[in-house]
Amino acid sequence: MVKPKKKRRTSGSLIAWVSVGAVVALVATFVLVKELDGSQNQKTEFGQASMQVFDQVTKVPLRVYNAVGITSPTIQVSPPEVLTHQPAYTVAGMPGVIYYGAEFCPYCAATRWGIITALARFGTFNHLNKMWSSATDPAGPNIPTFTFYKVKYTSKYFHLGAYEVEDRNGKPLMSLPNSVNSLVVHYNPSETFPFMDMGNKVFITEAAYDPLTLEGYTTQESIASQLDNPSSPVTQAIISTANYISAGLCAIAKDPPASVCSSPGVQAAAHALKLTLP
Repeated sequence: MVKPKKKRRTSGSLIAWVSVGAVVALVATFVLVKELDGSQNQKTEFGQASMQVFDQVTKVPLRVYNAVGITSPTIQVSPPEVLTHQPAYTVAGMPGVIYYGAEFCPYCAATRWGIITALARFGTFNHLNKMWSSATDPAGPNIPTFTFYKVKYTSKYFHLGAYEVEDRNGKPLMSLPNSVNSLVVHYNPSETFPFMDMGNKVFITEAAYDPLTLEGYTTQESIASQLDNPSSPVTQAIISTANYISAGLCAIAKDPPASVCSSPGVQAAAHALKLTLP
């Protein structure tokens, strides 16, 4: 899906596009629900994740990353795209990373799990705010996830700019700085969600995996509790995504951590992406 004031589309080659007519019907239904029960359907935040969930998501054991690598016998995970001969994206002398998504978007909801676990290997979140994707999107209604809205992240390896441009109900939420907007438009001209730019070198341009992989899980706790089990299909989807993203971050980060970048899981991702890591 794209930014406000344009026809919004969701990126995900794994899932067929929903027809325009169906989207209009869903929007109409959602408006009706909003009118009937605004208190339950207009939330943009659902509170902070517990410390247990925070630790499970941001401190995934290295053995799990290495056991999963980028393979799964049951889940198809789309790798990021790598572009060569692009001008490096930097912010205040540091490599720059952009996340561009929306809270309602089920493709973002699924992909965001891997993004957060990967980012946690290179820096620190102050906390995680819980979020569910739109209740009415058939591509993956009510997918438990987190939001970057009102969450701070710091890293000594790169600068992250994370933007949720629409809330759970498709209303404008965060604005893009002009410099970020120009990169989104250049490298993601249809402005679809989710999009991630790692130093103008490695890009997420579609859903990492089918959001329905997480169908049936109603809470963040139910997903996070599996992240120490490399045999879980949910873990395989999330951690494969995280290893791919970790490889991209290693490729652009300033003096990246060897413990991450030399790990077998990240090396497998780098090999698949044909990236040379420090």
